[in-house]
Amino acid sequence: MREYTEDEMQRMRMVLNGETPLEKIKRKAKDEPFVPAGVALTCFALVAATVGIKTGNRAYANNMFRLRVAAQGFTVMAMVGGSIYYQQMKKS
Repeated sequence: MREYTEDEMQRMRMVLNGETPLEKIKRKAKDEPFVPAGVALTCFALVAATVGIKTGNRAYANNMFRLRVAAQGFTVMAMVGGSIYYQQMKKS
């Protein structure tokens, strides 16, 4: 079986899907804007909790861990809500 280069794989994906990976990310972010926002908030909370642990500020770190859990829940709800929304739009 032939080994393909990364450039060849990229061209094949673009031919099959009609868009580059960056274009796909942009399209998905435009379709469901709350999901990237939730991911960004989750990453922020995780980094902030790490800083809190490193500096020894336990109360701050615990609050950031709680924020991380809430942000993850928000992200999951955004994904489920978007899925339900697009499923209803497809039926109409």
